[in-house]
Amino acid sequence: MARQDRAERTRRALLRAAADEIAEKGYAGASMARISTAADVTIGGLTFHFPSKAALAEAVREAGCALTRSALTSLMTASRSPRASARGELRRVVTFTRTLARLLEEEPAVRAAARLAWDFPDDGDTWYAMWLPSLGELVDRARPDFAGWTTAEAVTATAISVVTGAEFAARIGVPRGATAGLSPYEHVDRVWGLVLGARPPLLVADDSAPGESRTGESWSGEYRASEEPVGGDRAGEHRMPDHRVLEHRVADHRVGECSRSGEGRVRAASR
Repeated sequence: MARQDRAERTRRALLRAAADEIAEKGYAGASMARISTAADVTIGGLTFHFPSKAALAEAVREAGCALTRSALTSLMTASRSPRASARGELRRVVTFTRTLARLLEEEPAVRAAARLAWDFPDDGDTWYAMWLPSLGELVDRARPDFAGWTTAEAVTATAISVVTGAEFAARIGVPRGATAGLSPYEHVDRVWGLVLGARPPLLVADDSAPGESRTGESWSGEYRASEEPVGGDRAGEHRMPDHRVLEHRVADHRVGECSRSGEGRVRAASR
């Protein structure tokens, strides 16, 4: 039992070190020697647990996906509840992206999983691919909130862009200037605030992700904020031009799986 516990601790240390390395350097730049040093494990011990860099990267990716899946499950379950409001679902789209931003900010394994999606773009089962069906489901449920002023495609594109920007901020920071110092989480708030015509915080207390502070005011179909928006308009009164809402149907997915046996496509793509 003691040997098994020691082996498990070693494996966790290697995964933590590899997540930091891959998140910062990418797959090609990651060094097995640096990972073993950071984990205080010999190269022999590293290859005992993970025989190749591809195997190690695959394990890190799976860990990042597992953390993401766990964080999103409660949000998706609440959205499917029979008691869920027919309106007010757009706030869940915002919460969805804020949850991903928080994970990117705080979890190296999630940053590494996202980085691997860029390193292996031909892999159809990436970190991004795992949550896209759930995002589509939330946007579809939110149609009553934006019908008449924008489209499901526009909301989906905005959400994806927000998360991609959050990953950029988590990986290399935000450019110097007006946005200098913004965290990935704050980046998400600023973008949604601009799009929706309201200042942060945009989150409704009941939709707070685990561990988040409950700073948002109540919301009943229109965004409200604790401050007046730029230009003096009241939050929630911003309206975009009238557009026909296009069809954007998605199948009833659960939060996507992001795991494969063995070394998967990371190994194949790295050949």
